[in-house]
Parts: sequence; structure tokens; C-alpha cells
Amino acid sequence: MTKSITIRPCKKNENFSEISKLYLKTWKSAYKDLLPPKLLAQLNENTWSPQKRWQNTLIAENNSKKIIGVCSFGPTRSDMFSNYGEIYSIYIDSEYQRIGTGSQLLKQALDKLQQSGYHSVFLWVLYNNMPAIRFYRKIGFKTIGKPRIDKSKLGEIKEKAMSICLK
Repeated sequence: MTKSITIRPCKKNENFSEISKLYLKTWKSAYKDLLPPKLLAQLNENTWSPQKRWQNTLIAENNSKKIIGVCSFGPTRSDMFSNYGEIYSIYIDSEYQRIGTGSQLLKQALDKLQQSGYHSVFLWVLYNNMPAIRFYRKIGFKTIGKPRIDKSKLGEIKEKAMSICLK
């Protein structure tokens, strides 16, 4: 049975609690062996504020209108990549991974960034998140720059930047 997916813009009155629950679920599963356990243990639904970026967010939903994927994007937040667009986040429910949901979301986000005038887009990915790195490479992203390391009392997070040129 094929899973029907719809990609649409986020709405101002979206169920942001459902989005936060999806973020929490995907972080706890996708990053369980990649991030410090102390960091993952302190996460909860209030960790995220998806309503802050609703204008630059795409939603993937199944045929029951359940939110099963989210991609947020917009202007760069990094001085290192001025004039770039940025993919802030992309999270897909594990039941809907590897069937094209992430590709659809990411490609539509890249289209929106290109329509906004961006010629290059970058994102941060955990340096050891090989499934994500393979996914981004398949779309056309390449590693750029030096890794960044965030050290806190909860542990160390090491990320690398990847970018794509839009045509």
C-alpha cells in the first residue's frame, strides 16, 4: 500500500504542539546514538518554538491530515554564509522515511528559497549523521567549510556545513 503524502505551507493557526511532538520524537530516535544522552534526556515538547517560523515552514501530512514531516528554511543565520539561504531543519516521522517525503519537502523548500532570490543554500548536519549526509548528497549538497563544535555542560555537538548551488 502506497502512503499518500501532501506538502503544503504551514499556517498561522497550525497545530504547533503536534509539530513539537514530531521534533521530539525524531530527535530521540534519529540522534540517540549521535548526541550526548544528557542532552537528549533534557528535551521536551517545549524545547522548540515552531510557531516562530511558520511563514518559512513546509508541512508534510498523510491522507489523514496527520503532520508527518516539517521543513523550515529562510535567510542564513550564520555570518560565515552571508547571501546564502538556509535549511534550518527537516524532520520526518520514522514511518514516513525512505519513501520520498524528505526529498519532496527539501526540494520544495529549495524552490521557495530560489524564488526568494537565493543562488546557494546551506545547512548544518551532525558530522556523524551518515544517513542524513547521504540523503543531502543525493539531493546535490556538498560539504563546505570547517566543522563547528558546540561545547556545553550537556556534552559536545559537532556539525559540518553542506551547501548546494541552485540553478
